[in-house]
Amino acid sequence: MKRVLIGGLVHETHTFLAGGTGLESFAEMIWVRGAGLLDRCQGDVSPMGGALEVAQRQSWKVYPSVYGAAMPSGAVTDEVLESWWAAFAEDLDQALQEGLDGILLILHGAMAFASFPDGEGELLRRIRARLGDRPLPIAADLDLHANFSLQMARCANIFTGYRQNPHTDARQAGERAAQLLDQVMKGKGLPQVVALKPLVLYSPKGTSTTAEPMLSLERMARRLEADHPELLEVCVLPGFAYADVPCAGVSFCATTTGDPHRAESLLAPLAQLALEQANAGNPLDPPIAEVMPQVLALAQGPIGLIEPSDNIGGGTPGDGTGILQALIQYGVKKSAVVINDPQAAAACHTASVGERLQLCIGGKVDHLHGPTLELPVELLRRTDGKFSLENEKSHLASLVGRQVDMGLSALVRHQGIHILLTTRKTPPMDLGQLRSQGLVPEDLYLIGIKAAISHKAAYDPILRASFYVDTPGLGSSDLSRFPYRHLPRPMAPLDP
Repeated sequence: MKRVLIGGLVHETHTFLAGGTGLESFAEMIWVRGAGLLDRCQGDVSPMGGALEVAQRQSWKVYPSVYGAAMPSGAVTDEVLESWWAAFAEDLDQALQEGLDGILLILHGAMAFASFPDGEGELLRRIRARLGDRPLPIAADLDLHANFSLQMARCANIFTGYRQNPHTDARQAGERAAQLLDQVMKGKGLPQVVALKPLVLYSPKGTSTTAEPMLSLERMARRLEADHPELLEVCVLPGFAYADVPCAGVSFCATTTGDPHRAESLLAPLAQLALEQANAGNPLDPPIAEVMPQVLALAQGPIGLIEPSDNIGGGTPGDGTGILQALIQYGVKKSAVVINDPQAAAACHTASVGERLQLCIGGKVDHLHGPTLELPVELLRRTDGKFSLENEKSHLASLVGRQVDMGLSALVRHQGIHILLTTRKTPPMDLGQLRSQGLVPEDLYLIGIKAAISHKAAYDPILRASFYVDTPGLGSSDLSRFPYRHLPRPMAPLDP
């Protein structure tokens, strides 16, 4: 029976956002330890759930440690790091006394702490240092948008990563991490991890695995695994471009039981293709004013207006008003947008359904996502904002489970435009978000969607057409707008 310590810390950090991400943000989503980890994750579709299933199947003795996750947002406070580390180090020391065969971590790969821009690298460095000269394998699962670092490669022995975007394979990635760890614990010797970073950024919109360049890169990676059995896993990691950190950018890493130099040479064609496809990995969005005439030329909906600039799944506040302004300007009825605005939602909960209100909506977190709009509205519905996911295998399910809590929410209408006001920003990864609040998405003419790629699994099957639009916001697909200071240079496509 193999004895394994399991834990994790998951956050995608948007370093250009003001404000930090503290313990309260993790507590709001996931912060569990010991038996709480098992209660929270066993049987769900998260990477942790997948890893725990393998652990049960292989009859591991599991030492559950601390596991935290928060929605994408600004830099993670050092308090979170030290709180997590204090708990994990205590559990590690106890497990070492009882006997330990391996460590399994569920991470993201694009986490940045206030004092440590390579967040996962710092966690792994501390763990490896704590182990001293003990030859224990460390396995870690990563999100596809990880900003992989050479420190991460030095400190762990196994990495697995998501292979699909939208992320519908999170559980499978966790399963693979556990399966490879089990294989290594039962074998001889530790794998090594090698990585190549071709100095190129891809915007989130350019990282869909159903389009180039990711489609070809993933195929090449799977071919390498098939042709070279010593490569236990090849991860294609296009990175998270809104993290201004030295390890940002597209990465490729391989877990190998063979010659690491040979593994590195096998990764070289992927790195070369990624660099050659810098433009394909950075598709730009047309101004919304150019798009609206094309939209209105279509007689039937639903039509999606996709707004990467306020991509909630990428950390932005979700209170941008760019699309709402366009709907008002063009008088688009039977339309809907979701605006995260706790103040406006709270105001609706002091009024009666059917009442007409004057509300100040959106544009409150900062001045970068459009102005606050003062609008006369009719209150149609008030709810607690809780709903059950329609797709229990979606990326949202892998993050929060089957039940989602948007906080106090309200549905209002302005000149035929439906505005769903929420208290907790919720990425548009499931149609249950709208349906639970009284909207039938299939019956709408136009839907504003604050996403880049993550919406596609839910929305593409019902949309007759979709249009990407450029609006104000810190999720812009035009990376030249961001004041990077910490990237290695030259970095494509920013530099000639």
